[in-house]
Amino acid sequence: MDAIQPASEIFDSLSKLGLTQNESRIFLYLAQNPGSNGYEISKNTGISRSLVYGALEKMRANGVIELTQTKSSSYLLKPLSEIRDTVSQGIGNAFDELEKQLAEMKPLAADELFVTIQDRVHQLAKLSYMIRSAEKVLFISAGINELEWIRKELLQVPPSVAVHIFSLSKLTDFPPHFQLHSKGMEESFIQSLGNLKARWRILLIKDRSEMMLCGGDEQHSGAAIYTKNNMMVTFATEHFVHDVKISNIERNYNVNDYTENLFNQYSPENSCGEAGMIE
Repeated sequence: MDAIQPASEIFDSLSKLGLTQNESRIFLYLAQNPGSNGYEISKNTGISRSLVYGALEKMRANGVIELTQTKSSSYLLKPLSEIRDTVSQGIGNAFDELEKQLAEMKPLAADELFVTIQDRVHQLAKLSYMIRSAEKVLFISAGINELEWIRKELLQVPPSVAVHIFSLSKLTDFPPHFQLHSKGMEESFIQSLGNLKARWRILLIKDRSEMMLCGGDEQHSGAAIYTKNNMMVTFATEHFVHDVKISNIERNYNVNDYTENLFNQYSPENSCGEAGMIE
């Protein structure tokens, strides 16, 4: 493939957004070839590999691109509407022009890719964007502490969007139109459970078309995964519905003692028990 030569109009629009010449060339290449790695970008843009990797790191830090998990160190552009939220105000016209110009391009499908988001700041930015852009429904599974990170965005969701929240914790102070599914556990009890102690986890499913799973602990975030992969979104949705159903069964039939025993017996700290035996 010949080195990419960006059209002057698109190049001017990207320049207005603060991208350098090399960053603009990389931006345009990823617009048509999502999921490419640094070697592929360098080969097809004519930019040296050292400059490509430096530009990619800067673009990722600035919230323009994301890292995928399909191949080692492969990259995707963030949606323009999401990039718009991260840059300075007053350049809306440049985005409008860029959207029109990119609409004429035919990128490869990127819906099957898995994006890795490493740091907590970018994870929360992605979660916030997903909540704000929801049109039909949000499914959220999280603890009460994690929900506080996104409460502001949740409270701004219009009533036209159905919001379902599942949590082990008691859920309070949410709008009446929210569907709350809670096991009603006290936070002190949750923290006493070894496997859940200091755990930080959020599962967010938007419009049954995209999902994000964050993990880690309260001090250090693990890698979050974002995808539009239909199989994974369906699996995550079914997992959410399963949690809600089990919670309802426990509440109606008082089987908390059984599930707590099951949870504790098969924790990593208790791996020597007899297989299949539940006290």
